[in-house]
Amino acid sequence: MRASTRVVPRSVRLLGFWSALGLAITYTLFDLGLIAGPSMLGILRQPWDPIIPIGASLLIAPSFLLLMISVHYAAPQPAKIWGHAAISFATVYASLVSLVYVTWLFVVEPHLLNGTESQVELLIFKPGSFVQMVDGIGYTFMGVAALFAAPCFSGPGLARWARLLSIASGPAALMVFLAYVFYSFALGLPAALLFPAYGLVLALYFRRFTVGAVPDDAHKG
Repeated sequence: MRASTRVVPRSVRLLGFWSALGLAITYTLFDLGLIAGPSMLGILRQPWDPIIPIGASLLIAPSFLLLMISVHYAAPQPAKIWGHAAISFATVYASLVSLVYVTWLFVVEPHLLNGTESQVELLIFKPGSFVQMVDGIGYTFMGVAALFAAPCFSGPGLARWARLLSIASGPAALMVFLAYVFYSFALGLPAALLFPAYGLVLALYFRRFTVGAVPDDAHKG
């Protein structure tokens, strides 16, 4: 009988698949919300222009964090230190951006709709604002987390694609930070395209994971 070199529990594969799929869907919805917003196509109007992209962003954060946890537990033992680093940066990312988006949706937006935005002037997301840069460093840490996850993917095929996209997240993270500093959508475009693809590749990776992957009860009896 051929011995398994690594066992990935079914629970890890399921969490990895669904969180990766969640990342792909929510990030795509965020991208579409931006494109349809008033600064581009102008299809979405208040209150939907912030609710759709920002609501999607709020869901990206837990999806990505759970995905990094899944990557860590699916990784070979020598690579788990990098998976742990990825979880750490993903945790900071999720905390920062969740704070920004909850504030935006449930504190700032009601004031904007009521015409009382002067009461929350310091919390409004705009070029050079405090919340804008908190969001910027948050998304930068998202890219750094994905970069640290790169060594967790070993082998050809989907693992290779996951590894390459993780490595590409490093330069994309720097461009994201510069996009916030200079308020340039073009600089953030690589990350906007990369992370939906990253989620899709990792969903397929966990769905088709076969290296040592056995059902949780395979050793019973």
